[in-house]
Amino acid sequence: MLKKSNAIDRLLRENSYLGERRFGLPYIGSRNDGDNFNPTVQDIANAIDFYGFEVRDENITVIPDIDLGSGNPTNFPPFPMAIDEMKKYLESSNMYKYPYTEGDDNIRKVLLDYVEDEGFINTRPYSYEDVDEKGLSVHNITFLPSTSIAFNMIINVISKPGDVVLVTGPNYGLFTIRAERAGAEVEVLNLEKEDNWLVNPVKLANKIDDINESLQKVYNRRRGYVPRVVAFLNANPNNPTGKVMGVKQQKLLEEIANVCLERGVFIIDDLVYRDITYDKDNIAKPIATIPGMFRNTISLFGLSKSYGLASLRAGFIVADEIIIREIVNRIFQEMDSSPSIVGCALKGAFNTSKERKKEYDIYFKQLRETYVYKFNLLKALVNGISSIDDKQLSRKLEKEIKAVIGNNEKANKTLRGLPYTSFPKNLQPESGFFAILDFTKVKGMKYNGRVINNEKDLLKFFYQASRIRFLVGQSISWPYKNELVGRITFAIDDDKIINALSNMNEALLKLTPGNDYIIRKNELKDQEQMAKIKIDGWRSAYDKIIESKYLKKLNYKEQTKRYIASFDEYKDLVLVADKKGEILGYSCFNLNQNDKYDAELVSLYIKPEKTGKGIGTDLFIETAKELYNKGKKNMIVWCLADNDNAIEFYKYLGGKKVETKNAKIGDKLYLEYAFYFDLKEVIDK
Repeated sequence: MLKKSNAIDRLLRENSYLGERRFGLPYIGSRNDGDNFNPTVQDIANAIDFYGFEVRDENITVIPDIDLGSGNPTNFPPFPMAIDEMKKYLESSNMYKYPYTEGDDNIRKVLLDYVEDEGFINTRPYSYEDVDEKGLSVHNITFLPSTSIAFNMIINVISKPGDVVLVTGPNYGLFTIRAERAGAEVEVLNLEKEDNWLVNPVKLANKIDDINESLQKVYNRRRGYVPRVVAFLNANPNNPTGKVMGVKQQKLLEEIANVCLERGVFIIDDLVYRDITYDKDNIAKPIATIPGMFRNTISLFGLSKSYGLASLRAGFIVADEIIIREIVNRIFQEMDSSPSIVGCALKGAFNTSKERKKEYDIYFKQLRETYVYKFNLLKALVNGISSIDDKQLSRKLEKEIKAVIGNNEKANKTLRGLPYTSFPKNLQPESGFFAILDFTKVKGMKYNGRVINNEKDLLKFFYQASRIRFLVGQSISWPYKNELVGRITFAIDDDKIINALSNMNEALLKLTPGNDYIIRKNELKDQEQMAKIKIDGWRSAYDKIIESKYLKKLNYKEQTKRYIASFDEYKDLVLVADKKGEILGYSCFNLNQNDKYDAELVSLYIKPEKTGKGIGTDLFIETAKELYNKGKKNMIVWCLADNDNAIEFYKYLGGKKVETKNAKIGDKLYLEYAFYFDLKEVIDK
C-alpha cells in the first residue's frame, strides 16, 4: 500500500499560515482567485493585521490591553421593539419551521413599507401585478446575518474578474479587503480637506473615467469583455469620518448619483450608521429616494451600529429585483437561509407603526445625546478642558475626569490635553462613534532611543508605553500619506476613555526630541550627493584594505551617472538620511535573495565626517522596518573581512556570521563575511 502523508501535515503544508498560533484577529484572508491583493489593499490588510495581532505581546492573557480600535457601539440597551419581536417569535409555535431563503414575505412587506415611508421610489418599475404605486414590491428586499455578508454577495453578483469597486479614503478597511477577496479590484477615491471631507462629484467622475480608460487600454482580450468600474461604495454616514450627507446636501447627493448613473456604475449605499446622525433634521439621505436612482442603487441597512444589537448580526438589502433574485440564489447555495429571528428583529426596528415612531424618537434622542457627550469628553481629553465652550458641560466633564483619575497632578496634566495631538481640521464627527486623531507632530521624536517615523512605530510606541492600540491611517486609506493619524473609538465606557487618554498623555510626555534629520525614500535630486558619499565612504573605510590605485580611480561624475541611470529601477529600494536637503547617508536593499535569505542590505554609507552619530544605526533599523513591512523575515549583509569597524557595527546590531565568500574588487579578490539578521529582532531590540 502506498503510504500517504499525515492528513494534518498535508493540510498544514497546503495552508502554511495555519502553523502560526494567533491571538486577536484571525488571518485576514486572501483573494478567492489565488491572486495577490493589489498594493493599496495589501497595505490596509497589513496595517489591520499589525493592529489586531502583531503589535500585541505574549503578556496579553495576563495584562489586558486597551483597544481603542474596536467597532463596537456604546453599551446601550437594544432597541426595545426589536427585542419584543424576537421574544414573540421565540414564544410562538413556529420555531419548528425552516425559514424561507428569501425571508418571510410578511416581514419583507413590513421592511418595504418602512423604506417607502423613508422616501424610496422606483420611477422605472416592472409590470408585475404585485408592484405598488411606489414601483416596489417585497421582491426588492431580502435580509441576511449582517451587512458584511450582504456586501460580499453583492460584489460577487455585480462584478467579474478585473472589474473595479471604487471606495472612498478614509474608509472601512475590512469592506475594502472583502471586495478584493470576492474577486474584484479596489481603487480609492480620496476625500480631501478642501472638499470638507465629502465626495467631490467632479473628482468622482474623473476617477471613474480614468480607471475605465486605463482598463480599456490594458484589458485581457481573451476574457471577452472589458473590465470596468462596476460600483461605488458610498458610506453615508462615512466610516470613520462621521461625515453625513442628508437633506442639506441634497444637491451633492444628486450630483454623485448622476455621475454613477451616467457611467453605468452601481452605488452601494451603506446606511448602517444612519440613525445615529447627531442632527435629527439632517439624517443621512438614501440615494434610492432620489427619483430615477432606485434601479442603480443597492441600499444596506443594519441593526449592529445604531440599535444596540451588534451580536445578533442582522441587516437587509433593498435593490432592483434582478439583484435581489441573484442574492437569494447565493443565500440558498452558500448558507441555505437566514435565521427567522433575524427577520423578526429587523421587523421590530424598521416599521411604520405609531408605536415605533414614538419609541424611535425617545430611544435615539437619548442615544445621540450619549454619543455627543462622549465626543465632548474625548475632545476635552485631546484639546484640553478649556476647549469646551459650554461652561456647565465643562464643569461636568472635569468632575468626571477627576472622579476617575483623582484630584491630583496626573488629572491636571490630563485636563491640559494630549501633547503633540489634535483633531484634523474640520473633521468633527456628525454621526457614529469614531474620531481621527492627528499625531503627525510626534514624527521624528524618540522613545527609548527609537525614532517614530511611521504609523507602525507610532502604534508600537503607544503599546509599549501604555498598552493602547488603535487603527492607524494606513488601515483606513488615509489620503495624506505623510501624516500620522489614528482612528479612535469613543463608544467605550467613560472611565475607559478617561484612563486610556490619560495613559496616552503620560506616554507622550516620555518622548524626547528626535534627530535633526529625517529618513525617507531617495529622490532623483539626491543622486549626486549619494555618489559622493559612496566614493568618500570607500576611500575612508577601505584605506589600506583595498588597493589604493582602485580607490583613486573612483570618479564622482561617473558614479552619479550610474546612479541616475538606475534610479527608476532602484528608487523604492534606497533610503536616505536628509538634513534639510543635505544627504548624510543612505542604505540600499534588495528584496530578491535566494531560498536561504529573504533580503539583502546591499550597502550602507555615511558621510565620513558624520560617522559615530547614530545615523548608520537609524538607517539600518529603518531598512529593517521597510523590509519587514514588505513581508520579509530576515536579511543578510556582506562585509569585507578586514573592515573591523563594520564588523563590530553589525555584531552590535545583532548580526550573526553565517557565510564567507571571495569578492573581486578591481583586480584582486577579498574575503567577505555574511551577517544574518532576524528582522523582527532588529525592530524589537
